[in-house]
Amino acid sequence: MAGTLSLLCVVEDPAISPSSRLRIFQHLDALQAAGISVEVILQPKRGESWSALLQKARSFDAVLWQKVLISQWNVLRLRRAAKRLLFDIDDAVWMGKKNHVPYVSGKQARRFGFFMRFVDAAICGSPVLEEKVVSIAPKAVTCMIPTSVPSLKPRTSNAKNTLPVVIWVGMGPNVAQVEAIEEELLAAHAVYPFLLRIVSNRPPKFGRFSSWEFIEWSKKAEYDAIALADLGIMPLVDDGFTRGKCAYKALQYMACSLPVVASDVGVNREWIECSGSGIVVQPGGWSAALIQLLSDPLLRVSMGKSGWETVQKRFTHEKIGCQLALTLGELIATR
Repeated sequence: MAGTLSLLCVVEDPAISPSSRLRIFQHLDALQAAGISVEVILQPKRGESWSALLQKARSFDAVLWQKVLISQWNVLRLRRAAKRLLFDIDDAVWMGKKNHVPYVSGKQARRFGFFMRFVDAAICGSPVLEEKVVSIAPKAVTCMIPTSVPSLKPRTSNAKNTLPVVIWVGMGPNVAQVEAIEEELLAAHAVYPFLLRIVSNRPPKFGRFSSWEFIEWSKKAEYDAIALADLGIMPLVDDGFTRGKCAYKALQYMACSLPVVASDVGVNREWIECSGSGIVVQPGGWSAALIQLLSDPLLRVSMGKSGWETVQKRFTHEKIGCQLALTLGELIATR
């Protein structure tokens, strides 16, 4: 194709992190249709040679590096090899994590600040991440592109469950976020009984709460399970890492016409409560919010409809794919 732009995407292993699957692989057809020829390779592991990557980078119009921070030496080598260097971020990567627990890391913060000095643009999954990039690199070009969810048919009534089903979907280490609100789940259940459905790669370890079921996560299972639920939850401890989250879990629920109850962290208030798609809560507010929605099927339908409409307007694979293709085309072509 005459005039085709070429892009090398250097991503995390999708077997380890879903970011590359959700933000890159999902949109390859849209990029190709927009005249961008894309090759995707995995980031070198520790100790692996960078020679092949750097040689390959020189032959592309641009390199898109995803999320993972690297040494200053490798940043400089990558910058020297890439005609245009783009950075994709959907997490607070300036924080450290040990055994999946985030902490303030001077090393990560320094690496992040150094990397941002040398990129031509940063593609950010939420306004919070975009603000962080600008705060440390005021002259950086930034583009806000959320993580997308599928366009599904709307649901006009609640699922026909014997008990209302409250669902949480997520990776195993994050099940701790649900375990942290056990007392409030118990308080809500005492007033309005419900079944909690956990879709993950590990079951929860509750002390006393027993009204729950576990479904092993798979790409197909998560949306099948959400579609048969009544209400989605997204509890988060408020810290420097969770404030960088892109509300992906909430968007999944909204795509399936479910109302959402989420912690008032990061972008959640703007994308959930301000759109009429659910309720955001402060610590201690979970039981009241759950009771309010569990006891009001019409409110659940109304909020679920608003969530579905919000997704259709802004967050579907088709919408985000077109937005990403247009943005990358402009960034790659800029000299």
